[in-house]
Amino acid sequence: MMHLPGLNLLERAALWVLVRSPRTSLVAVKELHWPTVFVAANPADPVAAHVTCGEPEPASMTLERLYHLPSHGEEE
Repeated sequence: MMHLPGLNLLERAALWVLVRSPRTSLVAVKELHWPTVFVAANPADPVAAHVTCGEPEPASMTLERLYHLPSHGEEE
């Protein structure tokens, strides 16, 4: 997280909490007007692992897959 120079202290703290939360499996942050993208993924989650390590696919397909996943606690 040290390579995100445009984040203020509150944003860095929020990112720190999100990355370490057991209920969060994928966090992606891109600062406005910066080319750097920070991505943290839980390797135990197959979708998050696919997003970070899987074969490249169009971003629209990844978003479509994430959109159709059931919500937390929702039956499939």
